[in-house]
Amino acid sequence: MSAKQKSSWRSWWRQVPLPAAALVIGLLAGFLAWVAIDRQQSAALSAIFEKVLENQLHQVARESLIRFDQHRRSYTYLARLLANHRRMAAYLEITIWPDDGSEYHIYHGRRPPWVPRERIIPGVAQPSHMLLTDDHGRVRETYYVTDDPLPASLRDDPALQMAVSRQHALLTLIDDEPFLVVAEPVQDDQHDAMGSLVLLVPLDSTFMAAAQQSVASRQNITALMDADAQVVLSSSNPLEIEVGTRIEDLRDQYVLTTQSFSDYDDSDLNMLFATLVPRALYRQTGQAILDLQRQQRAIGAAVIVGIFVLLFVLLSARINRSLRRLQDFARRAMGEPLAPLEPSGNRLIQLEDRIHDVIELVLRARDETRHRHERELRQLEALRIGVMEASVDSIVTVDAEGKIIDFNPTAQKVFSRSLEQAAGKSLSGLVFDEPSGQFFDCLIARLGNSADQPRSPVQVELTTLDGEGERHAMEVVIKPIELDQRLLFTVYLRDIEERKQREAEIRALAAFPEESPNPILRVNRRGVITYANAPSQPLLDYWQCRPLQTLPIYWRDQVEFVLASGRTQEVEVASDDGLFSLLMVPVQDLDYVNIYARDITAQRRAEDALQQRQDELVHVARLSTMGEMSTGIAHELNQPLSAIANFANGCARRLRLDIGGKDELLNALAQISTQAGRAAEIIKRLRNLVTRQHRVREEVELNQLVSETCALLAHDLRKQQVAVEKRFATRELIVRADTVQIEQALINLIRNALDAMRGMSPLEGRLIISTGVSDQGMASISVSDSGAGIHPTDMEHLFDAFFTTKETGMGMGLAITQTIIDDHHGKIHAESWPGKGSTFTIELPLHVETPESLAS
Repeated sequence: MSAKQKSSWRSWWRQVPLPAAALVIGLLAGFLAWVAIDRQQSAALSAIFEKVLENQLHQVARESLIRFDQHRRSYTYLARLLANHRRMAAYLEITIWPDDGSEYHIYHGRRPPWVPRERIIPGVAQPSHMLLTDDHGRVRETYYVTDDPLPASLRDDPALQMAVSRQHALLTLIDDEPFLVVAEPVQDDQHDAMGSLVLLVPLDSTFMAAAQQSVASRQNITALMDADAQVVLSSSNPLEIEVGTRIEDLRDQYVLTTQSFSDYDDSDLNMLFATLVPRALYRQTGQAILDLQRQQRAIGAAVIVGIFVLLFVLLSARINRSLRRLQDFARRAMGEPLAPLEPSGNRLIQLEDRIHDVIELVLRARDETRHRHERELRQLEALRIGVMEASVDSIVTVDAEGKIIDFNPTAQKVFSRSLEQAAGKSLSGLVFDEPSGQFFDCLIARLGNSADQPRSPVQVELTTLDGEGERHAMEVVIKPIELDQRLLFTVYLRDIEERKQREAEIRALAAFPEESPNPILRVNRRGVITYANAPSQPLLDYWQCRPLQTLPIYWRDQVEFVLASGRTQEVEVASDDGLFSLLMVPVQDLDYVNIYARDITAQRRAEDALQQRQDELVHVARLSTMGEMSTGIAHELNQPLSAIANFANGCARRLRLDIGGKDELLNALAQISTQAGRAAEIIKRLRNLVTRQHRVREEVELNQLVSETCALLAHDLRKQQVAVEKRFATRELIVRADTVQIEQALINLIRNALDAMRGMSPLEGRLIISTGVSDQGMASISVSDSGAGIHPTDMEHLFDAFFTTKETGMGMGLAITQTIIDDHHGKIHAESWPGKGSTFTIELPLHVETPESLAS
């Protein structure tokens, strides 16, 4: 084809719209494909259909024969049930047939006594006749179930004798008609054989149709055929296939499948079971399938053509959009608009032309871009030089032999050498000490001989010498670069002397836990021990775990609580190695807890020893107080003892003089018992105060405790003629305390109040003892006197040891009292009004009953 013809063809093709060309091509291709495929698929479908039809016909024939045989067995079951029915046995028990066979009964229009009234097998049609034969095979009784006559040749038919003798079903011809003869033995009540029950069932169209009544299709026909005569004996549809029709006459209209009766080998007939299907039905079905396939192929071809055309329509739209984008690209990117788009035509050819135009514009723009890029590289080089000069790190460029090519101003300042002095010299000998220089030369040689491309930077730490000969730790980064087939290295040197110092400080701080003599541990939120120093081993043994293992459940809950609350918590742990105090400090930002432990075994022993000394001092103070109260105590004891003596002497005198009655003596003895109990209670209180005993904290009711304390001091109160006013709280004030120690504190406060009111005229002194609840929710006991009060300068030292305002006092009473109250987690304070008296108040925590306290 010449160039002119090619140009004409291209011009014509350029004017044809792409969807129209796609439609023509698609229709032509679809038609050719449909013609080629139709021939092959029609032949293949016909072969497949014939094979499937043959398999289905054989399956239908087998199923039809199975249904026929099942229907035949239903009569066998019917005969067996009738022969074994109680009515049959009862009838034969009273029936005697003559041996000569002369007696013969016929039942026509009425039911014989040996047939039950109810239907034995529902859904099974009754046989035409029922016969009773004796044990010689002679017919004794005949029951006409239907109005059909009994075949005349039945009595002499050998088939009947064969059925009776073998006692089973038999297919035979009687008077040239097919019958099913079923025989079953019958017995009387004594189980003696009396003969046989014979059912005579005609194999007519009714029987054949009933045998196939469950078949959904009405087109199939079943028939019995004589294999020797090749004629039809009976059919399920006598209107279509009549009795006596020859088999050859049916092959043109029906597809015929014959099967032999395998269960009737002893039959006297060569009978076949045939299944016939109309050929017209299958021809119509096959043609309908072929027509449907052609229709589907036509639809498929139309869909493919439609998709093909739609694809090209979408492609044309896409190409049209690409053309507009090319137009915009040329206008915006290159500043040169292309020629306007044609309103119609083949967009594919137009796209090719547009691409050619754009390529020319791109080539022109590439040259302009290259010139602009070269100009930018020159500017970038100037910027790089500026960066190197302004860098705070030393930057040196060396060749493959390690000789200096370039030196930035920072390097000139650090190493006190100018570029002219350093150019051409080895960097290793100029700035590094001898070991670092050798290592640097080896490193440069190895990088120069490395075959890895591209070469990655290498970072090392070396030692340099400045202009004054001082050594500095430097971080050296070597970056290989290739420039015009020449290997160069850019060396960055950064002074890390200060960073080294900070790292050393950090390492020293990091080593602090290891150097600490006290246990230090770190536990995360999950309870895992992430760190534990060597002194933590006793705690680890107590928890029975090791680092990177999990704490017991109780301690995991403690860690979780500390992290959740964000507050420091201090707990104590008693292990076999001693007593430890654990300070749990949460670090919530990093989600772990630091545990700082210290061994407080020695401290606790010292505290116990100090407490023991304090207890001894308190005991001594109690003894001293009892010594001061000895006169009052003796007077208190003397009163009940004197009363006991008086009542005893009175009783003795009455008995001796035989005066007075029994009631008066019993009254006197009761008084003696009361006074003895009073004396015993006083002695018990004295013994509790004087006896040295372990601290016992128990629940104490403060109102009762104050009353008992006042009873101990009753003599001193009466002796000094002081009016006592008790203002008790209306509610019970339960505290957990040591009763003896609280009594001692109250005695000290009451005796101090009596001393403050000493010298006052009788009945001027007034003592108020009150109980209640403070504003802070604590139980309080207040002792107020009407004495001269306390001087303000003495208030500051009131609770100091050995400080007293008395001439003969030791100054230990209030100090011991404060120690007792502090030990009970309470507090004591005093108020004074000069000339009006003073008040001392004790506050103790109220005891609140909780489930834990009740359980304990």
